[in-house]
Amino acid sequence: MPWSTTSDVHAFIAAVGEFLSSRPIEHSPLLTEADHLRRNSEPDAGQAYGWWTGEHGEVAGAFLQAPRHPPILTPLPAAAVDDLVAVLPVDDGVGCDVTTVDAALDAWQRAGATLEPRHRLVVHRLDRLRPPPLPPGRARSAGPGDTELLHRWFGELMAAHPGDASDRSYVIDDPLAEGRIVLWEADGVPEAMAGRSRVVDGMTRLGATYVPTGDARVETAVLAAGSAAAAAVAEDVLVLSARSDRAASAQLAALGYRAVRERILLAPVI
Repeated sequence: MPWSTTSDVHAFIAAVGEFLSSRPIEHSPLLTEADHLRRNSEPDAGQAYGWWTGEHGEVAGAFLQAPRHPPILTPLPAAAVDDLVAVLPVDDGVGCDVTTVDAALDAWQRAGATLEPRHRLVVHRLDRLRPPPLPPGRARSAGPGDTELLHRWFGELMAAHPGDASDRSYVIDDPLAEGRIVLWEADGVPEAMAGRSRVVDGMTRLGATYVPTGDARVETAVLAAGSAAAAAVAEDVLVLSARSDRAASAQLAALGYRAVRERILLAPVI
């Protein structure tokens, strides 16, 4: 069956919402992005959405491309990947579930586009939080009085990761307005932040964590505090880390997270 495509996030959600909700951990990247974009749509910006229908008329796969980001895919049947090549340019790469990587590499190779794995991300799910010994300080929710500080930290975070196209509204403005940013502070001075996505189908994902000093104990403290706040409102609490970052994986495992999925960015060979 052919892919259906649209540039309207609301039409996309109407078509694939039930499918995405059926497996919130596997589909977390698309669920969180679609939820954000339906509230912060940019009609004139580059965005694209699509879904693939199986032989019995059911949605069996989807893709989402947010403005300034490469497209991301759900796990897909091989036939869906073969058909996708004709409708989805991958000039900036494509984000795949690990189960789809081989089919994607083969399909785009046959179409004359050579891709290679560029970034590997591990999806960790919180089983049971195990708070570690914490440094002096306390956690609190960020409020309006923290706006200037958080915007400054966002600028520093983006400067440290120049290839990251994350939106300020996604990382700071929306979470701050809805109480989804946790600060760790000592002697009344904020030392670190951890934000999270909205709860969608019982799932939330910790996102931007920033510790200006790089202090590992403070980072662990704010991660633990952010995880506790997330677990209070969601059944599935997720965190992404680079597969190559063994220290981050060990830190998350010590807090009670377990690796459950892997996602890979395939990028054009230059």
